[in-house]
Amino acid sequence: MNFKEEIKNYNFGNCPYIIKMGLTDVAIITKEINENQIPAKMIAKYVSNETESSFIINTNENIEENFNNTLLNIINTQKIKLLINLKVNNQDNGFDIEIKTSKKLSALFPTIKILKQTLKENHITPVYNQNYQDSFKCNSVDIIQIELNKTNINEKNLENLSNALIKFINIYLIS
Repeated sequence: MNFKEEIKNYNFGNCPYIIKMGLTDVAIITKEINENQIPAKMIAKYVSNETESSFIINTNENIEENFNNTLLNIINTQKIKLLINLKVNNQDNGFDIEIKTSKKLSALFPTIKILKQTLKENHITPVYNQNYQDSFKCNSVDIIQIELNKTNINEKNLENLSNALIKFINIYLIS
């Protein structure tokens, strides 16, 4: 099934969150709640399915503590080493994609370099920012947040981003 056909079938329902346990040490999450986040949720589910990665998609705004506890459980159970947090930025920041990591993840530079390259190969211009701030912390996991610019969301860009993330995860898994 191609990207366009597959994303039409995604129904996120009324569960507090949707979880898939994958076969790799990569997990993709979407924590934000609002209708603007649907593209991030579609990408998370599609890329996860294509790469055998785990995912957790938040569908309820009142469960952050439970979400974080569930996420920690998945990280420990699946031995997750890379967590990709996808979200749609509600403001136009002038970029196609903004990649964020915490300041202490300097060892992640080669990984970010590969991610930026795969995005560029798929016609997406990324900007890298080391000032990722989130209430969720896990010392044993590299966390990358990818923020999509809401003004650049269209079917072609979503497909390009999905293809770039699939390629990136596949490269990450063999390195």
